[in-house]
Amino acid sequence: MSNPPLAHRPRTLARHSSKHALSKRLHHATDYPTWLQVAQEHDRQTGMDAWRRREPSSLYDHREIRQRHDQLRAAIDAGDVHGVLYALNEGLHGNMGGMGRATLYAQAKSGTKALIDDYVNVIVEALRCVAAASPREIPLVEKVDFFRRASHCYGRSALMLSGGGGVIYFHHGVVQTLVRERLLPSVLSGASAGSWLCAQIGTRTDEELVRGHFEDFRYDLPTHLSPFRVLAGLEKEVTPQVVKQMAIDSFCNDMTFQEAYEHTGRYINISIAPVERHQASRLLNAITSPNVYIRSAIDASASIPGVVPPVTLYAKGADGKPKPYLPSRKWVDGSFAQDLPAKRLARLFGINHYIVSLINPVAVPFVDDPKIRRRRRVSDTMKKLGRSLAGETLLTLEDLGSTLGVPLMSPAILMAHALLDQDYTGDINIILSKRDFRWMNVLFDYRGDEEIKGLIDAGKRSTWPRLAQIRNATVIARTLDEILEELDLRELGQLPHGVRHITAST
Repeated sequence: MSNPPLAHRPRTLARHSSKHALSKRLHHATDYPTWLQVAQEHDRQTGMDAWRRREPSSLYDHREIRQRHDQLRAAIDAGDVHGVLYALNEGLHGNMGGMGRATLYAQAKSGTKALIDDYVNVIVEALRCVAAASPREIPLVEKVDFFRRASHCYGRSALMLSGGGGVIYFHHGVVQTLVRERLLPSVLSGASAGSWLCAQIGTRTDEELVRGHFEDFRYDLPTHLSPFRVLAGLEKEVTPQVVKQMAIDSFCNDMTFQEAYEHTGRYINISIAPVERHQASRLLNAITSPNVYIRSAIDASASIPGVVPPVTLYAKGADGKPKPYLPSRKWVDGSFAQDLPAKRLARLFGINHYIVSLINPVAVPFVDDPKIRRRRRVSDTMKKLGRSLAGETLLTLEDLGSTLGVPLMSPAILMAHALLDQDYTGDINIILSKRDFRWMNVLFDYRGDEEIKGLIDAGKRSTWPRLAQIRNATVIARTLDEILEELDLRELGQLPHGVRHITAST
């Protein structure tokens, strides 16, 4: 193929230079509105804004989406409530015609097909239309039945926060962004460092969080000491156990899971792992363990084997005083059993859509986003092979250690294998990049507050490209939950202040 005419080359170079400048501006944006404005300009220069407006695509069934959109739009405009209800009853799910595919959000910078955005918006409008219908048009009992069925069928989204030690500040950026955009799911899980986020999210109201809690908060830690000296036991008065308790004391109160739910309406879930090899891990929350103190749960979930001792859980007794919970059992870091407990969340809360914030330093080198990767087959195969080889090597070492009678090696090796043997991705993945942290950060070793702010900003920048997908994936479920709460108040009457009902999956 011949080269383009010389007259065209300056124009081509100018376009390339402009796109490169826009990419740099995207990377250095300090807030979402600025980032979105630059993303929209990037789409205009690359022609992806036209792609967004153009309905046909092999990536989804645009005809089905258009037909259903127009059916709902016509019924709403005509004031035909029963027509709206009939259209909604024909089917309500987040992947209608393939519209939930992650690849649809990996084309343009600023979002997906405008038709998909319009369809999601018209569904929300249709749900509000049915909710606002008079009892004469749709009796309250029939209305409540419809919305309960719709909520059960549609499902919910959950945010899962992995463990990862001192790179926890990446989670801060992710969560602060979701809070600011009013997109934080009401169901969350956390293990180890992720459990610290859950404890803060579950015990603070939206008003407290939106003011910038996760941007401003810093964990109370002895920054003047070397982490290696602390881990080696060379600082007599500052042991790893003392450091952990200092950090937990800086953000955690004495709420139980039930009290936290009543305070915020959020279902927080904390993973813990058993010390005993043949015992089952646990997912603590307001349904399975309502009286357990959140402080006790995160104390267990952040107890790294070999670094700090395992702990006993504590719960609030009938007399209001702490008492041991499952006193014969000891618990450790939840990351070693179920860093991302998707199956248990599905069973307990009807979760069928997962947003993952991944900072686990063991997993990050081996994980790419499987939902949007393109043309990386060799790279993906090598990463899978490396992860599998590492896991098999650990099992071989464990067998060898047992044969040679070295039992002290066994727990650590088995736990390392458990970390490598987990699934670390969901439907929407926000993954810490290797270029955004130093390995010393995992030990809370930072070169000053600017480095912490840099990791928080990395969490924000990694979340902004996912916001359009998160919004479309969560807004319908959130609308259903809001309507059901309104209907419950109409059906049951005003509940006492602070009391909420847990609506687990049936």
